[in-house]
Amino acid sequence: MADDLIPINDEQAKAIQEAAKTATKALELTEKAGAYVGSVLGTVPADLIAVLGGDWLGQVRIRNLARYQDRTEEILRARGVTETSAVSPSLAVPLLRAAADESREDLQELWALLLAAAMDPKRSNRVRLSYIETVKRLHPLDAHILKKLYDTSGTPSPNARDFLAGFFKVSSREIEVSVLNLHDLKCVHLPISNETANFHMTSYGNELVRACSN
Repeated sequence: MADDLIPINDEQAKAIQEAAKTATKALELTEKAGAYVGSVLGTVPADLIAVLGGDWLGQVRIRNLARYQDRTEEILRARGVTETSAVSPSLAVPLLRAAADESREDLQELWALLLAAAMDPKRSNRVRLSYIETVKRLHPLDAHILKKLYDTSGTPSPNARDFLAGFFKVSSREIEVSVLNLHDLKCVHLPISNETANFHMTSYGNELVRACSN
């Protein structure tokens, strides 16, 4: 009869259970990501897809935003921030979109710090819209180089390029590639054009790292 139940075996039953668990987890992550967007903007938008653009509900972006919620809460809690300020949509929307697209852990940390700064009433004025495009174009090594330069006092020896190559245990050519990119992004200055042995951070690079510092 058409109304008779169709029997299923143990494997099919297990598959159905796993599918249900996956669907539940996806819903939980979606709700968490939506709540995080609301905390950044100060209000839950009626149309999250419009805020984050296109197919942002893809699983990768959902997971990324869920991670950012956890990490920014940790950062703000460590700073003793109990009340956050709403971030202007003109800054929050491109910031969230860019952060959601990044899955590399080193750069996710940079986005989390930038998001936390934007939500921190005492630090929000440090975050510039231009920083978003800059961070989007960073390679993880570029970000590490900027942080190391920011933390290093005095003149690196024997020169900045070789000092960083030794510190990060990479070739001088890898440092050169990063330095040229950072130069294009106005984060470092080359006193002599295309001479990558000696360089220093610009005020722009310094302020970018300061905005993303703990």
